[in-house]
Amino acid sequence: MFLKVQIDDQVTGRIQFMADTVGNVMQDLVEQTAEVLTPFLKENAPVGKHYRFDGTMLPGGQLRDSLRFEIGMYGARLLGAKQGIYVIGGTRPHPIFPRRAKALAFFWPKVGHGVIFGRVNHPGTKPNDFREAALQQAVDEMALQQVFERVISGWVAGSGV
Repeated sequence: MFLKVQIDDQVTGRIQFMADTVGNVMQDLVEQTAEVLTPFLKENAPVGKHYRFDGTMLPGGQLRDSLRFEIGMYGARLLGAKQGIYVIGGTRPHPIFPRRAKALAFFWPKVGHGVIFGRVNHPGTKPNDFREAALQQAVDEMALQQVFERVISGWVAGSGV
C-alpha cells in the first residue's frame, strides 16, 4: 500500500509561473535593452563632415540618425546606414573612381577649395566601433543593470511581464 501525500505551497506555484513566463521575460529584456541602448549608440556614433563644392558645410549624421533595433523572436539586431560597415571596420587605402560622371568633384578642406580629379587614392580610415563605447557608457551609467533589475524583479514578484 502506497501513501500519496500532496503538499500545496506557494513556492511550487511561483516556480510554475516563472517557467511559464520565461519567454515573455526574455522578450521584455530584449525590447527594454534596445530602447535603453539606442540613445547611447546615437550619442557615440560619429558625425562626419560634409561639404558642398564651394566649401559650405552640410549637416552630417546620416549613420547616427539611421540607427535602430529590429526586434525579433530570438533577440534584436542593430540596423543602420550602409556606411556603418566602413565606420566600424575601417577601410584600407583604395582608389576611388567616378561612377556616373567623368570626374570626381569635391571640396578638399586641406587645400581650402573645390577640386576635380579623374580618380583619387583614398588613404583609408581607422576602425571606429562606436558600439563598444556605447555599451561601456550604458554599463558605467548603470542603465543596463537597471533594465535587468526592473524586468527580473517584476518577474520574480509575479507582476509585470
